[in-house]
Amino acid sequence: MEKLTVESVKGFEAEVDYTTVLDNFEGPLDLLLHLIKQEEIEIKDIFVSQVTEQFLSYMKGLPYIDVDKASEYLNIAATIIDIKARSLVPPPDDGFDDYSGFDDDPQEELIRALEEYQMIKEEADKLKEMETVGYFFKQPEKGVGDVQVKYKDFTLEGLLKAFKEMMLKRESMKPERNAPREIPKDLFTVKEKITHIREQIKVREALTFDELFSQDAPTGEIVTTFQALLELLKHQFIIVEQEEVFSTITIKKNPNRSEDEEIGEIDEYN
Repeated sequence: MEKLTVESVKGFEAEVDYTTVLDNFEGPLDLLLHLIKQEEIEIKDIFVSQVTEQFLSYMKGLPYIDVDKASEYLNIAATIIDIKARSLVPPPDDGFDDYSGFDDDPQEELIRALEEYQMIKEEADKLKEMETVGYFFKQPEKGVGDVQVKYKDFTLEGLLKAFKEMMLKRESMKPERNAPREIPKDLFTVKEKITHIREQIKVREALTFDELFSQDAPTGEIVTTFQALLELLKHQFIIVEQEEVFSTITIKKNPNRSEDEEIGEIDEYN
């Protein structure tokens, strides 16, 4: 198998090292999606393709890796190696392995994580294309005479970054899998979450990004909530504000929209 080289990463300059190229990706899932796109395969076929080998070769080619990024990339690399190793060993005679009794196995979890990440990126891309986004992603007004600064791309990226960081934090806080557990099924639709968010904003007028997500909510519900947030933004029912870089992201009702106004047609994923 040909090792993944800098030249094979389309869209970037040829005269750069691995570490420089890595900075162009948001994380390991972003890199994996890029490789999947290059191979022109579906996400579910990742383990019967060259993608995982390319990812591991890419990791080996790095002279060093930023400490802040290390845990993300190495965790995915370790998962891939574990899955590949188990695929080479026949199942035990008793039919049970280390993952027996669990609803999810590492391979299914990685595929689902990639599908969820791709879905979020696609929704974000749709949002970026809207000409009206610049108004609804803005800094709060501080006075009549102040110049209103609009951050069309920056604040949207900040919202996506906040979501990614929250998901990574939740993942790192999960307990070790030392006993069988149940994975709650998705009980909410995007439309139901839209209604829930609008009701929260109606009562409280404003809430922070983190307050949207319940601490014990399953991954599926969190993704559905984020999709609902994007739909509300796309249809101009909410305003997202951020005072400055890295500050708290606040969500408010758009005063130009009636509380009883229907949102209309939305993209439903459930």
